[in-house]
Parts: sequence; C-alpha cells; structure tokens
Amino acid sequence: MNASAAQVLHTSMTSIPTHRVMTTALRKEVRLLVVDDHEEHFEQLREIAEMYHPEFRVECKLASTAVEAVGLACSWKASVVLLDLHVISSALDLVKQLATQGTAVVATSDTRLPELAETASEYGAVGYLSKSDNPDDIEALLTFIAGVSVEGSPHQ
Repeated sequence: MNASAAQVLHTSMTSIPTHRVMTTALRKEVRLLVVDDHEEHFEQLREIAEMYHPEFRVECKLASTAVEAVGLACSWKASVVLLDLHVISSALDLVKQLATQGTAVVATSDTRLPELAETASEYGAVGYLSKSDNPDDIEALLTFIAGVSVEGSPHQ
C-alpha cells in the first residue's frame, strides 16, 4: 500500500493495525467478493473498482447470504472478501470459515466500534474498515484490498 493510501485509511476509516495485515505486491487482477445487503453500496463500489487504478483491475461479485458467499468464494476463487458484519447473524463464523479456507477477509460495518474490529481480527479478518460513500475512501479501500488479496492466479 502506498503512503497516500495508508494515510487516507488511517484518517478516514477505522482499520486493524497494519502489522496484523498480510500485504502483498499489488496484482494485475483482484477478484473481490462483496457480502452485503445494500445493492446500491455494492454498485457504487463496483463502478469505481471497474474504472479504477492502472496498477490493478478489480472484478466484483455480490453475495447476500453466507451460503452464497462460501459458494462464490470457492467456485469463483475470490481473492478477497469484503464482508459487512451486519448482513447475516453468523458473520463472524463466516469470517472464520473463509479465513480457514485461505481467503483474505476484510470486515466492514457502518459501526465504528474498536471492539468490532478486534473481534473480527480474532476470527481471522485481515482488516476492518468502516463503510464510506466518499470516492477517496473507496479508492483507498480498493488499494488496501489489492494489498491483502491472496496470492494465486485468478482465471485469466
């Protein structure tokens, strides 16, 4: 993650301390699975992701249930999952299941509680970010996601 992206993350969003995050070099393609019940939030993220950043390309899919999320994470080979912790009642168990399978999970929520970030980390999330509609925050989020995206070659 470059210095300006890190600065935006720390000034506009809540995140788990960076020493807890496994970062990798930016990739050419990131498969982002968004688990959220707000389709308009997903559409905004997808639009910015699809036109964003010359260093990587982000392809997005949406899931609204735990079963759908697990299925897509495996069959589509998501490189990172952005999971709204308030979408499903077993969200923390889903974080743990996906992390155990080797999928990088970034937890998100409208809530800005440090305890929620700590709990998500304990369950295996590589980061926690508060939701934002600010395009600068979304660009910082995409850079962060590219950095924590799991290694491996997505379908070309």
